[in-house]
Amino acid sequence: MKKYTLLIIILFFSLFFFSGCINKNTNISDLEAIKNRGYLIVGVKTDSPPFGYYKNKNLQGIDILIAQYIADNIFGFESPQNIKYVSVNAQNRIEKLNSKEVDILVATMSINDKRKLVVDFSVPYFVANQKIMVAKNSKITGLNYFNKKGKLVVVMGTTGEKIVRLVAPNAYIIGVKTYYEAFKYLKQGKVDAIFGDDCILEGLNNGKYKIINRAYSREYYAVAVRKSDLSKELLSKINSTISYILDDKKLILVKKPLRI
Repeated sequence: MKKYTLLIIILFFSLFFFSGCINKNTNISDLEAIKNRGYLIVGVKTDSPPFGYYKNKNLQGIDILIAQYIADNIFGFESPQNIKYVSVNAQNRIEKLNSKEVDILVATMSINDKRKLVVDFSVPYFVANQKIMVAKNSKITGLNYFNKKGKLVVVMGTTGEKIVRLVAPNAYIIGVKTYYEAFKYLKQGKVDAIFGDDCILEGLNNGKYKIINRAYSREYYAVAVRKSDLSKELLSKINSTISYILDDKKLILVKKPLRI
């Protein structure tokens, strides 16, 4: 009997001890966890020039620079060792954030009400517009064209997909995972146009295409963090970094965001 009583006491204190450890780890803020780890893990897109793309096997772009500035601000010094990049796309980026595979998303992510339900956004750092890119000799002038004929490619999971379905509900839409894949469809003549963010379309354009000067929406890019009280300190650090970049023009390609 004494043997079983001792076993129960040991089990009770073990559960108490481990429960305390779990609660302690659970309640640690995202910012503190990042500092303890020694580097920031950032979800970025690699198919979206000039924001995130590979050139000569090196990852670069506006989002990459912003992510590095955030890491430098967190750790108080400049170092390529204080950051790790994880490739994401429009379909999986929120999942990778909320599953804690990444700490933050700097991935041409537009602020909208639906996304606000599952993530928190920083102040915006870029303003883009949704437009159409077609061949230079194309007679297409807008989305209404696709209600009757033609094929259009969009990146699934983006705000562009929703806009096309609203403006041109009868359009023949081909959905792809990346902008590179969308551009490949256009180059091969499998579609008549790409619909997406004008800044990314400009980055893809090799001079053989044109972007129709009609905007269907205005997109505000922002950094996303998990929707949690544990992320508030990290979000504050991100906001101060973006404000510093914009105010001091550290990133000359970034447009001054409008107030929203």
